[in-house]
Amino acid sequence: QVSQNELDWFHQDSETQMKKWQQEKKENRENLKALKSTAKKHSDTNERYVKTIDDKEKQYNVCLNTFLETSNKFANEKGKLEELIKKSQDNSQECEKRAVKAEVSVLQTWKETEIWKLKGTIAKAEGNLRMLKALS
Repeated sequence: QVSQNELDWFHQDSETQMKKWQQEKKENRENLKALKSTAKKHSDTNERYVKTIDDKEKQYNVCLNTFLETSNKFANEKGKLEELIKKSQDNSQECEKRAVKAEVSVLQTWKETEIWKLKGTIAKAEGNLRMLKALS
């Protein structure tokens, strides 16, 4: 009878232990399910972030390429404009030199004309002087 009692206690302990393990198993399954759900949510969020990052990187590359193209275009335009400015400055200096030469030429012509007029006046005066000497 003592053995039977011990056996009953053992069965009771076994059943209690079994129920406890089954409860732990159930809790562990629920925890595992919750963890899997959380992991899935994190995985989905991570995928969304990766996709967003990829999209942003593509947008960045498009913007960067556009910027580089525009920058190169403006650099080329700047170079062309600088060349045009240099040519214009050279042309301006050349025109200025020609204008100075033309002004000098006009002044020389005016000087020669005035000298010719003065020589004419001198010749007339000398002629008048000779006539006066001849008359006196």
